[in-house]
Amino acid sequence: MLLLDVARAVLDRGGGQRWAFQPGDAWCFVRPPATVRRAHGWKLHVSATPLAAPVVLARSAEVLVRHGASFKFATDLARVARLGSIWSDRGSGGKFITVYPRDDDHFRMLASELDAATAGLPGPRILSDVQLGPGSLVYFRYGEFSGERFLTDDGVFEHRMTGPDGSVVKDERKPGFVLPPWAVYPFPEEPARTAAVPASVLLGGRFRVLRAIRHANKGGVYRAVDERTGSEVVVKHARAHVGARLDGTDVRDRLRNEARVLERLAPLAVSPAVLDLFDEQGDLFLAEELVPGTPLNLWQAERARQANLTRPEAVAMARGLVVLLRTLHQAGFVVCDFKPHNVVVTPGGEVRLIDTEYVAEPGQERIPAYTVGYAAPEARAAGGPDASRPVPVPGPAADRFSLGVTLFCLVTDLDPRWAAGRPDVVRPREDPARLFSLIAPSHPLLEPFGELITGLVRGDPEDRWTLGQAEEYLLGLSGAPGAPKTSGTPGASGAPGTSGTSGKAKAGPAPTAAAPLYRAAAVERLLADGLLHLRRSMTPYRDTLWPRPERRVPQTDPCNTWNGAGGVLATLTRAARADGGDSLHDTVAAAAAWIDERLFTVPRLLPGLCFGRSGTAWALYDAARFLGDTKTADRAVELAGRLPVRWHSPDFTHGLAGAGTAHLHLWHLTGDEALLDAALACGDAVLAAADRGDGQWIWPTSRATDSELAGTRSYGFAHGTAGVGTFLLSAAHAAQTRGLPEPASRFREAALGAGATLVETAHAERGCATWPARAGGEPQLRPATQWCNGPAGIGTFLIRLWAATGEERFAELAEQAAATAMSDPWRAGPGACCGNAGTGHLLLDLAEFRGARRHRARAEEIAGIIDAQHSVQDGLRLTADRAGGCEYANGAAGILDFLLRLRYGGPRPWTVPTPLRG
Repeated sequence: MLLLDVARAVLDRGGGQRWAFQPGDAWCFVRPPATVRRAHGWKLHVSATPLAAPVVLARSAEVLVRHGASFKFATDLARVARLGSIWSDRGSGGKFITVYPRDDDHFRMLASELDAATAGLPGPRILSDVQLGPGSLVYFRYGEFSGERFLTDDGVFEHRMTGPDGSVVKDERKPGFVLPPWAVYPFPEEPARTAAVPASVLLGGRFRVLRAIRHANKGGVYRAVDERTGSEVVVKHARAHVGARLDGTDVRDRLRNEARVLERLAPLAVSPAVLDLFDEQGDLFLAEELVPGTPLNLWQAERARQANLTRPEAVAMARGLVVLLRTLHQAGFVVCDFKPHNVVVTPGGEVRLIDTEYVAEPGQERIPAYTVGYAAPEARAAGGPDASRPVPVPGPAADRFSLGVTLFCLVTDLDPRWAAGRPDVVRPREDPARLFSLIAPSHPLLEPFGELITGLVRGDPEDRWTLGQAEEYLLGLSGAPGAPKTSGTPGASGAPGTSGTSGKAKAGPAPTAAAPLYRAAAVERLLADGLLHLRRSMTPYRDTLWPRPERRVPQTDPCNTWNGAGGVLATLTRAARADGGDSLHDTVAAAAAWIDERLFTVPRLLPGLCFGRSGTAWALYDAARFLGDTKTADRAVELAGRLPVRWHSPDFTHGLAGAGTAHLHLWHLTGDEALLDAALACGDAVLAAADRGDGQWIWPTSRATDSELAGTRSYGFAHGTAGVGTFLLSAAHAAQTRGLPEPASRFREAALGAGATLVETAHAERGCATWPARAGGEPQLRPATQWCNGPAGIGTFLIRLWAATGEERFAELAEQAAATAMSDPWRAGPGACCGNAGTGHLLLDLAEFRGARRHRARAEEIAGIIDAQHSVQDGLRLTADRAGGCEYANGAAGILDFLLRLRYGGPRPWTVPTPLRG
């Protein structure tokens, strides 16, 4: 590694052989033998482009080693490029080197010498810090050093700093310098330069900014007024050295190219006109005409929300998009990033291209750039947005693929990857047609467009429909006199034309019947490959047992069930029981041992089942019981016994309803009366937290809690009435079993009250039921189907309440909740918390309690949709991609848990026995 070698060489020359040198995946930490540990203080950052990074590191390290300063740096040039990339976090972008001075005098000396050592070298500005001086690569801010890791009531670790007066401040990296109230500015002769929002910004002496359209690390896009003409305009900002590459170019070069492209496109009237291109303080700005209208993605989403996009309107829009692309192609350009977000629909219904950043000439060499979900396979194969080597620009066929995906989104309002396929999955030629035939019944506007979209999204560029074929097909859909007729069947594979080169319409072969959505063999493969992936991807040598999802998520308790090891262990244990345990025994044992070592290492024990430690105790006990490990089982019970039974939140995921449910589960298995006592104490505390205003049963999260959920009033399962009601129903059953009629009666009355509240607040229409997102609010216009806050979770409670009471109104409403959850499963992700796996569990609940085969069949449909969303990693067919990771909430473990229940039966995970009437 080049950068590691540079740092080692400096240490060797500077006598730093006794220094600690600790390279990791992202950062290399370098510390002198005698390190002064500070909780927080003034720290320094040094910026660099990838091209300048080796020199910046060599010069900076010489200063830092000479003065005995601890520091860290990005381990390789790829990491440096990511830190300065266009979509890097604006609060942390550009921080190549971080320095931890011993005190403020040390800080000032290091700042001065680092500034002199790196003078004249390039690097992006660091937005969270103060720049030492104009043009300097050295920046500073007040922040944590060794850190005070604080576990919030949400189960999230935050970096906080305690001042000398005892006040606590969260250490946030925001795109603007923030000075803690008790911190003393390190340069007494200068006024403190805190972030201030100017009343007005004038760019180029001409364009006054009205508002930001969007912010990004590369620079914002702004709505402004041209003070010369009074017209509103759009101004694009390219920050110096952001997106820098090893060829010395950065986003300013790309913005200059965009201006050149717009100038060449001006005679075609298909894109905005250039008004000005100007430099200001080293950055580059492009002012262009404001095209009136609505971005196509918003235009389409509004019509989908109102369900008023008609076939003629869709045909007209599709024809406009085809004409737009043909105009650009005939002018010798390829769009390379054709998608709804980059097209605007004018008030007159015309379409214009408003983002030409990646427009290029076919064959021209440049760094690959595309949007995942819309890009053709040949564009994706060239490399991602962070690729560093120029490659030839794909031909016009790549735009035709993106057109097909855009049309699919236009007529369905679904995720583009249903049409484009996942980047890591090679699709058979017939796969899109099969999928479209399955999606069309719930999205009928797809049916007349199915052949067209299928022809455009073929994997082979030579086999894709031409724009001439597309236009002829659309002419047939429009019903114009003399237009060729089209079958409009999503499963058709050839019409019009039999190749990608002919523009003449020709009837294709008759469509074949689509394969069934649920295929047992495919689901078996998902289970086998998914469990093997969980085994292979364990990282017991790290601070998380499984890698974190690639999507940006807060750092949570590594042993919890929703994002940590507890939930994955629960899935592995159930799988091991199902297949006899031989293949997974060692994995379950290793995961249980890893969690057991960390049972009491968190700053405090939180009660919630999903984000606290009650779910951890549940998962660990079940694993220990499977393994026959009484010592670990006792430790799990000990953990449960230490959990609080009074808390700010009564909810299921973070609070006492979840903790009480876990205590009940362990009591059922152990017979330990202390566990039941704890569960009943949780029940009493939950009852005391109820808000009976307006006669409803609502369980708000206390406003005094240190939580993003403070003040939440919900009907859902995770944070509201349904989850609390489920716990109280189980607590009533347990109290009755124990011979405690008085608490049993109180808990049962509250559970019935919760059910009555859900009946009262339901919005039932056409066999579906929805609830407001927040108690007292309006019904959701597009209801969320998820378990956590939507009908899938509310139905989970209602069907259990029916089983306990026999009141048909609860069962009917549970059926309507399931109908809502199944109303558009193609729109949902596969996850257990916020996706289809949660819906699948409700359907299996209904099948279990109501005995209707149709519910089992719908659960199998869900499994088929999950299979259709699969990704491929290392040859394994997986239920979740790297963005979802292995976690339970919305990653592989939770999805596999649903498939295990579908395949092998058994009770719903994270529930306890439900009382049955009679």
